[in-house]
Amino acid sequence: MKEKKISIIIRSFNEEKWIGACLEAVGKQDYKNYEVILVDNQSRDQTVKQAEKYPVKIISIGNFLPGRAINDGIRATSRIEPASW
Repeated sequence: MKEKKISIIIRSFNEEKWIGACLEAVGKQDYKNYEVILVDNQSRDQTVKQAEKYPVKIISIGNFLPGRAINDGIRATSRIEPASW
């Protein structure tokens, strides 16, 4: 059976210090059928530049609201399919 593709959505704002370690950890997991979407709230540090070193889709938002940021990340996924629990 083919593994289902999952989307990992990460919100960020000035997270230069940890974003590399976070994305490294994501890449080391056993499950490989995934995409990573970074929802960045216009970071003023090197967050985006660090994230660009990894295979992630980066979207920028200007008005941060936690729920809206996650919804923006969901809309940026390669496919939206209802979860099967």
